[in-house]
Amino acid sequence: MLTRLIYASEADAALTPAQVDDMLVHARKNNLRQHLTGLLLFDSQCFLQVLEGSRASVSDTFGKILRDPRHRRVELLESTAVDARHFDRWQMAFSPALASHQVVYQRYGCEPRFNPFGMTAGAALHLLVALSPAH
Repeated sequence: MLTRLIYASEADAALTPAQVDDMLVHARKNNLRQHLTGLLLFDSQCFLQVLEGSRASVSDTFGKILRDPRHRRVELLESTAVDARHFDRWQMAFSPALASHQVVYQRYGCEPRFNPFGMTAGAALHLLVALSPAH
């Protein structure tokens, strides 16, 4: 059985592009080992991430995120059983949440800026799919 988990969080401090790259390298290695896939959106302030895999692997990884001091105000938007992965091509894809995407943010959220905290789980998933590298 597959599980999909979507969460939003704030960065505890300003992260440099190199720090974000380091986070992605570590996440990809861990996700490969645990057979996880997903996508991370980040705008230098907020994260929106989806993880897909076994319930045990998703839970373990989310537990690490909850303990990671780089994340604060972590909000679980969804944790549900799914039949198939949406992001099966990537151990952890990355897409910057750019100001130029404001039309997309408004389509799936309520604001012209990236703010994952006001989104429903369904809207967050649609936004992640819309901004995925394959799209």
